[in-house]
Amino acid sequence: MEIRSFVTAFEKRVRKSFLIGLGVLISMPAFAAEIITVEDIEEEVIVTEQLIRLTDNAIFLFDTSSSMNEKFQDTGKSRLEVVESEMKKRNSYLPDLGYNFGLYIYTPWQPIFEMAPYDRKGVENALDKLPAKGSGPTRLTRGLDNLFPILKKLSGQTAIFVFTDGGYTDKKRPITAARALANAFDVCFYVISTAKDSRNVTIAENVAGLNECSRVIPFAYFLNRPQYTSGALFEVAATAEIITRTDTRIVGVDLDPLSFGFDSVELDAAPRKELDEVADFLGKNPAGFVVINGYTDNTGPEEYNLSLSHRRVESAAAYLTDKHGVARDRIVLYWYGQKNPVASNDTREGRAKNRRVEMAVGGL
Repeated sequence: MEIRSFVTAFEKRVRKSFLIGLGVLISMPAFAAEIITVEDIEEEVIVTEQLIRLTDNAIFLFDTSSSMNEKFQDTGKSRLEVVESEMKKRNSYLPDLGYNFGLYIYTPWQPIFEMAPYDRKGVENALDKLPAKGSGPTRLTRGLDNLFPILKKLSGQTAIFVFTDGGYTDKKRPITAARALANAFDVCFYVISTAKDSRNVTIAENVAGLNECSRVIPFAYFLNRPQYTSGALFEVAATAEIITRTDTRIVGVDLDPLSFGFDSVELDAAPRKELDEVADFLGKNPAGFVVINGYTDNTGPEEYNLSLSHRRVESAAAYLTDKHGVARDRIVLYWYGQKNPVASNDTREGRAKNRRVEMAVGGL
């Protein structure tokens, strides 16, 4: 049975742990979790009511300039070929939660799927329109400016995925155009960067200053960890309990959520112990990685809580890296603030449960 490692896309809570092949995901709280297969989707084991849509619209801006002709790692394929292949794969099992989707080439500007309700076949056909070989200048700023009239017609939040090598040929800096969009609309940027290290740092610093939900993702991380797509678009409702139809059982790692004090990012003894176990597991499983999701209760402003949950996952990641030497490319971070509570925020006990970080181990 083929496994799609679209981890947080179908992270769920179940009564037991199961092994369905190579793409195992063990998660919590209280129950373990595992990856849903293509067969599960086709057999409608999963219903959309069990999923939380995290954004209303998704826009993908593709770089098809000459830099995308570089070979990616040992695949024998160009970056552009790998992007097309991977995006088609993810599209094949993306749940339709009522998104609006738009796909655009910005080198030069060309709509390949005009903003419209998500349509799996339509997106697949649009990806076929990506050129076989990249060419031309990188008009990233112009591409971002072209989003203004598109975003004006949309409502709700928009996730904007931008593939870039960090270069541009416009006089105006791309970050200036991105900041204008962030100031005018409810957007989160996910910048997929192939830039060299020093330029990556500059991009990251600039994008991080746009708003709390925007981030830079190195190209290799994005391609090796499908969670960078899924975690931006949706997650499973905290109360959802999904039993798949597989009968194959596994032995896995059952992790407890990391709890935090009010307005705190400090790790006390219990969270550190859980992280020690994760580090030990990763040390024994070189292909493994961990997805870390951060949450808060609903006390205080929403944007502050988003920042607080971000700092909580960074605290957990720093512990794994600084104490145990876990490489950051084996740690996928997401932060959701007060979204997806596991208990009522009307009680002290419920709020304490919601101040948490959840972890899932995958890639076995």
